[in-house]
Amino acid sequence: MADGSRWAQQARVWRARQRQAAIACVVAVFFHAVTLGTVEGASFSLNGVTFSDHLGGFVLEKVTGEGSMDDPFVLIERMTDSNGGTLSFRVRRDFGNRIGSHHAIAFAVIKIVENTSDLAWNSFELELQSKLGVPSDYYDGLSFGQGSQVGRPFTAEGFDQVKVMDEPYDRVLFDHGRIPIGGHATLRFVISETMPLNEAYLLQQPGKPVAEERITSDRSLARK
Repeated sequence: MADGSRWAQQARVWRARQRQAAIACVVAVFFHAVTLGTVEGASFSLNGVTFSDHLGGFVLEKVTGEGSMDDPFVLIERMTDSNGGTLSFRVRRDFGNRIGSHHAIAFAVIKIVENTSDLAWNSFELELQSKLGVPSDYYDGLSFGQGSQVGRPFTAEGFDQVKVMDEPYDRVLFDHGRIPIGGHATLRFVISETMPLNEAYLLQQPGKPVAEERITSDRSLARK
């Protein structure tokens, strides 16, 4: 084979290998990005507040709004774990009060939650925490608008009864309903802080009918 032909052939092989390496690199970067997103979760920063699902149990798909009563933050979520999940949020210090209550920081929220877990729900409880895993109390300044009637009574679609507990912990129970697998619950409430917090948390726990919990447990035991 002439030297010119040999060099031309080697050049073609080299270019083909370069293209393969480039494709492999792109695939690796894409896979890393997808994996990173899965592990770290989704985070949305909007109008001074950052919401994240990085603690797991649910998927935060979209956030809109500005936090006022006329234009509340609307959080679109998929609850994948029947035991619930925890939403973390950070509020910028200069965010202010968007609902007109007496608190230093306050905003209105609508949560639209799809039940993609393996059980239907008959209730849904929200609990505020200024420290992860520790229920909020009177002294941390975090509450569901405690001491104000702005936004109250809280309402929901999918549940007929709403019970707000301001003391000793900050909880809201949406009760007397049924959200089937694939169904949606819409919850309306407000969150406030009397002093800025670096980060706060909203524990979200759906309640399951006792009979369905027993059936699921029996099925799990039968598979073992």
